[in-house]
Amino acid sequence: MGASSLRISKFYVTNFHARKFKKQMVLEERDMWEVVSGEIKAEQCETQLDQATYKRKSRKAMAVICLAMEDSQLPFVRSASGACDALPRLEDHFEKKILANKLFLRRRFFTTMVEEGDDVLEHINKLKTLAEQLEAVGAPVCEDDLVITLLGSLSDSYQFLITALESRSDTLIW
Repeated sequence: MGASSLRISKFYVTNFHARKFKKQMVLEERDMWEVVSGEIKAEQCETQLDQATYKRKSRKAMAVICLAMEDSQLPFVRSASGACDALPRLEDHFEKKILANKLFLRRRFFTTMVEEGDDVLEHINKLKTLAEQLEAVGAPVCEDDLVITLLGSLSDSYQFLITALESRSDTLIW
């Protein structure tokens, strides 16, 4: 897939977690993630060729990140020193580790329910995504809470499954 044919999806408050992962995969695929993640730092590049390669990868990574942003979000990264500085700035904005975000996400996590006829796999993925978002803001969910919340969120038509799982003597693993 050529660079010009890649469809860039935008970062939003509601989808930042998923889009950040997808952008990481794009950067990995294009061999630029090591610059963004800090695995390779500019000061580690000893030869002129290594320095030039680092700068090129950093500029390209910055372009991928900026093209995934709405115009109104560009001020968050406009003054970034490079791609390795841009992503943490976005994380600081969209994944703030403040009590309000933790409460908001926990409430969504613990109150998400499956309605009759809903796709259970979609529901499981939604709970898993919420758990990942909670971890990103510094409020990780333990595996027991994942299992308990999932079982408690299923509709009445799954009662037979819930009863069977609750009667097991071994540990339930997410």
